[in-house]
Amino acid sequence: MKYAVIDVGSNTVRLCVYDVLCPEKRKFKTIMNRKIMAGLAAYIVDGAFSDEGIAEAILAVKKCIKRASYLSPDRIDVFATAVLRNISNSAQAIAAIEQGAGCTISLLSNADEAHLGFVGASSRGTLDDGALIDIGGGSTEITVIENGIDVARTSLPQGSLSSYKRFVGDILPTQNEISAIRASVRRLIAADKTGACTGSAQELYGVGGSIRALSEVNAWVVPGASSEEIMRNDVNRMLRDVVGHRRAFIDAVLHVSPERIHTIVCGLAILVEVFEELDGERLRICDRGVREGYLIERMLEEPKSK
Repeated sequence: MKYAVIDVGSNTVRLCVYDVLCPEKRKFKTIMNRKIMAGLAAYIVDGAFSDEGIAEAILAVKKCIKRASYLSPDRIDVFATAVLRNISNSAQAIAAIEQGAGCTISLLSNADEAHLGFVGASSRGTLDDGALIDIGGGSTEITVIENGIDVARTSLPQGSLSSYKRFVGDILPTQNEISAIRASVRRLIAADKTGACTGSAQELYGVGGSIRALSEVNAWVVPGASSEEIMRNDVNRMLRDVVGHRRAFIDAVLHVSPERIHTIVCGLAILVEVFEELDGERLRICDRGVREGYLIERMLEEPKSK
């Protein structure tokens, strides 16, 4: 059977189609993975999603549905995260997009997004005690893992694209703008009451496009470095390179992930602060995340109707 998942995010609208080989054993493979760089967070004005943003979201979702239809999936689900969650007109915007795109949208809560990211990341095997990090366009999820279970989670209302929109005046942020992004993350972490940001983590894990892009940039710059992990020293060095070796950094990003040229440094600044807060030394990249978690828990494991 084929299942399609459309993820309406702050930076991208992404379609994944999965060929499910054995639902009971969570066996599936990705047969289509396409993204549209819609930049929907840029359409939030005074806390509300604009009519232009609604039109852009409708267009992107309709394109994804059409692409998915080429593979004749048995089911297509659409979900949204921070971009439609952290706005004052959430219900109205979702209703308009549903009507315009001809679909139903599941709005994931903060806890849903963090938990499903963990489910996806751990679907290939149990993760050791530590913390899972997902830097999205509009939020950053941090999940504490103990004994193979996600025991605490938080969602910081700041991501790579929202940071760019709020703090950056040009393409790449200046040193002062980087400092402002980091200071904002520190304030959010200090105000967090969930316990997910306290203490140290033996292992750090990363999911999502921003973290994967950063690991690939690092692997491009450092001979012999792996794109499957990134060290604390690496992220600190890359952040220094943004100012000290700006052209070389830009060249690396343009080679690896050119569509993220305006947001990747913002994601890097967030990651540096999370490394510091959790006192981590290494972050391992997971190739599955919230979309795969949604597939597993919301599509493959849902209660069967009688």
